[in-house]
Amino acid sequence: MRPLTLLLPCLALSGCMLEPDDPVYLSGTVLEADGTPWRGGPLTLMRPRKVNIRLNEYRAEVWDTRYEPWAEVTPGADGLFLHALQARDTGADELERPHPWTDLTSFQLHLPPREDGGRDFLWFQAKFDADLPPLRPWASSLRAEAAEGGVRLSWDAVQPTADIPEPKYFMLLQGEQGIAWVAETRSGEPWVGPELLEDFTDGRARVQAVARGDRTWVQQTMLYNAVSESPPLPLPFAGEVPASRGAPCSVMGDAPLQPCPFTDGKLATLRVPYSGNRLAQEVTVLLPEPVRPRRVVVRGLLGAGPTEVVHAEGSMDGVTWLPLGESPPLPDLYSIPYTDDPATVFDTERFVDVLVPEEAPAVRQVRVWATATFSEAPPPGTQPRASISQLREVSVFAAPDAD
Repeated sequence: MRPLTLLLPCLALSGCMLEPDDPVYLSGTVLEADGTPWRGGPLTLMRPRKVNIRLNEYRAEVWDTRYEPWAEVTPGADGLFLHALQARDTGADELERPHPWTDLTSFQLHLPPREDGGRDFLWFQAKFDADLPPLRPWASSLRAEAAEGGVRLSWDAVQPTADIPEPKYFMLLQGEQGIAWVAETRSGEPWVGPELLEDFTDGRARVQAVARGDRTWVQQTMLYNAVSESPPLPLPFAGEVPASRGAPCSVMGDAPLQPCPFTDGKLATLRVPYSGNRLAQEVTVLLPEPVRPRRVVVRGLLGAGPTEVVHAEGSMDGVTWLPLGESPPLPDLYSIPYTDDPATVFDTERFVDVLVPEEAPAVRQVRVWATATFSEAPPPGTQPRASISQLREVSVFAAPDAD
């Protein structure tokens, strides 16, 4: 390793330019689940490649991100490792050159693939020498217990390790076309039912634990995510297709959209059309026949400002509206699971389950909107509404006697 006396003055001046062949070291510790030194073989260092490069509607280059193996890291018998890169690999030489990566400083360090489908890795950003937080597999013991027409999931917590912060937990349902459901689980054991699956997923759930932190040495700060994902857990039921599948919809009472991109059974996140020259504040599903709703599920709601609560209302004629239900208060912004491709999950994207009381009447139309948080108080007797800029799906599920 380069002499510390040479490196410290360089870092004290807020960074330095190294020669392309100069080494940049990654060091760290790898542990077994029980906290003993790692015995499971080499780790894989991965980098994010740009794939599917294309131009968007503004003629700007965009791409998808795919992490791919780049190097092998071999810990010693004590679980410690010291892995050398070169300054050209991380951009520490400050020389411009073409490269295939989305970011020269972003890496993942993976434990070997697990037979049960779980995975454990560190995502980090490093330009100069970095001492990584410990990497340790999570023994989640994910399990399900029958509850309220579905199941509630529970698991064993991630074991505290070194200075890694306490993780946040996310329940994930993944579809081939995108994210089907995300729930941050700090409020308790998450519920999963057929309505959340719909026909988007393979009928399995997983839980992701993410600890986000940083380590600072002199004037260099390394950001990291310690990520563990449980093995996928098969659920004891099939998904349910909603009564709203294929129904037309309307934005702010404008002319119906048919086909409607928010009831078509596709999980792509799409922009909600403007109403005139302003962002939409409500989306209405126009059902083919009256139904008595029991649940309204909103996937991928992305607002132009902070949202507090999602509301569902019903109507037979589109004139008189009755409240059907509202969501619990939504979690804080920017509380999202880790994803390899940041373009697939937005920071403020919401997945919302609105439970409708049994006594709700039959309706032909269901509209959803959200209250907003603004710095100025709204006029008396009014509720400020959040703008809705993007959505994945809005699904209305009928009570059994209305199927």
